[in-house]
Amino acid sequence: MNGWVWVGLAGAVGLALGLSTGRAQTSPKGDLALGESVYKEICFSCHGQKGDGKGPSWLNTMPRPQVFINSNYMTRLTDQYLFEVVKYGKLAVIKRERKEGAPFQPLAMPSFGHLFDDAEIRELIAFERAFRTGAPQAPKWREIFEDACATCHGKEGRGDGPRASPQQPAPAGFVSEVQPAPADYHDSLFMDRFSNDYLLALVKYGRMGATERAGFDTMQPYGHVLSDDEMWGVVRYIRETFVNARRP
Repeated sequence: MNGWVWVGLAGAVGLALGLSTGRAQTSPKGDLALGESVYKEICFSCHGQKGDGKGPSWLNTMPRPQVFINSNYMTRLTDQYLFEVVKYGKLAVIKRERKEGAPFQPLAMPSFGHLFDDAEIRELIAFERAFRTGAPQAPKWREIFEDACATCHGKEGRGDGPRASPQQPAPAGFVSEVQPAPADYHDSLFMDRFSNDYLLALVKYGRMGATERAGFDTMQPYGHVLSDDEMWGVVRYIRETFVNARRP
């Protein structure tokens, strides 16, 4: 969901760049060799040498680290969003505290604890996980999902609703208009990163509250450690080594 967007909601770099057309990003900003060096020194600890989100520290965080080899989800994220998350940390980006001028739309999963109690939220979580497992979905939650969640996540839970892609049906390989891209509930590499306890906190408190109230983890800032050149290099290394290499 993170509205619902799991990573968490949780736009694109801008209409002027033509990213809303569903075409893949092509800008090779950043030094690839520099990015590889930084990634293998720092980023691998959580995200893994292979970009599989299973570095030496991966079990120490919830949500689990982003899986860069998940091209289905990663192609929906803009390079500018990735850069700013590394520089400022995810919470600062979704809280719109970022200092960059790039025109993308940060959108965080809102809170729904005022509408549903914990037991109902767990029912909703089961409904959303059922998109992948094929388990029965209660009509009650189908109606609520289509009314409140489908605008971001799509009626079939693929993260391709009109907030994510104004062009409907969403084209293959689209870049999301809101960042982070809404969750695709069919995507096991994405959804397996989240425990049910985390998802309950996410729905109950929203993405910011899941960290600030419930104590769940989020990407921390590295702008005080790395230069802009180093961070752009990391973004390019991730994009070219893990994402683009696995695209169909």
